[in-house]
Amino acid sequence: MVLPEAEDAAARRMNTTKIRSGRRVALLARYPERDPAMPQFIPNFGLRMVEAAVRSAGFPDLSVKVWDLFEGEAEAIARDIIAFDPDILGFSAYLWSFQFFCAVAALVKADDPSRLVVFGGPSARPAMFALAPFKAYTQDVDLLVINEGEETFVEIVALKDRSAASMRGLLGVAIHEGGAWFETPSRPLADLDGLPSPYKMNLLQHGGLGVLQTYRGCPFSCSFCEWGTMESPKRVRDSGALSGELQAIERHGVQAALLVDAGLNLNRNAFLNLRRSAEESGFFERRGLICEVYPAAVQQEHLDFLGSVGDAYVGIGLQSFDNAVLANVERSYDEKRFDETFGKLRAVASVAVEIILGLPGDHPEAFRQNYERARSLRCALRVYHCVVLPSGLMVRSPPDHQLDYDPVTLKMNSCLGWSEAALAAECAFLDAEVRRSGGRSGQFFWTFPPVR
Repeated sequence: MVLPEAEDAAARRMNTTKIRSGRRVALLARYPERDPAMPQFIPNFGLRMVEAAVRSAGFPDLSVKVWDLFEGEAEAIARDIIAFDPDILGFSAYLWSFQFFCAVAALVKADDPSRLVVFGGPSARPAMFALAPFKAYTQDVDLLVINEGEETFVEIVALKDRSAASMRGLLGVAIHEGGAWFETPSRPLADLDGLPSPYKMNLLQHGGLGVLQTYRGCPFSCSFCEWGTMESPKRVRDSGALSGELQAIERHGVQAALLVDAGLNLNRNAFLNLRRSAEESGFFERRGLICEVYPAAVQQEHLDFLGSVGDAYVGIGLQSFDNAVLANVERSYDEKRFDETFGKLRAVASVAVEIILGLPGDHPEAFRQNYERARSLRCALRVYHCVVLPSGLMVRSPPDHQLDYDPVTLKMNSCLGWSEAALAAECAFLDAEVRRSGGRSGQFFWTFPPVR
């Protein structure tokens, strides 16, 4: 336990410690424990994008070492990092790695406070450090990179003066000084064609799923989702750049490409460029595609494209069939449009409907009806346990949602419409159902095969 006096002393020490100016960089990411409900290997793509950007920046005195971790104890990792003696540490923080990396950062910072500790990724938010388990770690983290990290991290490495005052000139960061976080103006979405490719630089592992991105951002602002805090996508990847990226991904021997866009059909220019590059490269004739679609925006061109893919797997993120529930999280559902497009999607792809357990404003009876409705479609089903994300419900839910959630896993314990006992009972119901149906259960979701 860290006493308030110790925290104040640490804060004063950090504010007076001169941060190093060298360019010896440690980058760290950690995979979640292999979830039985998600057996495919997905690389830590965000970390590798940052690595590619830094290595391509042309710093003459740069030294980079990457820790792409599957396991390991915090003390052992910290010893390894200290032996490398970095000037800057960049941690890729997700809900499964945040606590672990806080512990590593504390150990490395204690060895030498002059090292600059930077957290990036979805969990790198001031709201996370306001949670009880993590308050003490604010003394160990100097800077948070909000949303996009490639250009920001290059600018951090370029700085010779890394004082808090100097870093206030960066876009899209939160700086810890004087016991509080100061957020600078947001950084516009990057031009993806201008960012170096970790696939072309051969920085990624071979096999598993390839990660493909044609645009960033989302036109919607659903409050349960991290996408909802990003600006609407304006810049898309050129078809020529996408063709080159698909060729580089193909050289990595992947089984399929995971499209990490907000949706296949939420940016038409990006979709047209993807279709053109796929036709030129023939990539998807030989491999699969995993993507999300927004059912109300499905057009014939999307169906034709999916039909040309060797093995297309489409997720339909409905979250709920109940518009009264969806209104609480700034989402809607068009029953007629869904019915019109669902059968067409099934004709050209394997389809999984996705719903969320524990949304604010939902309740056990309504959720059970949603579950039965989804199973009646006789397709695969994915049920996600509602998670209170730091850029989502954690900061966007009104007080009447009465959120109570685990401060480490961020899984919802109770909220408007859900008592703790009711939510636990529904989790037990899904555990039993997934065993009965031959599906899989994981820490955060349940997957059900199609009903035969």
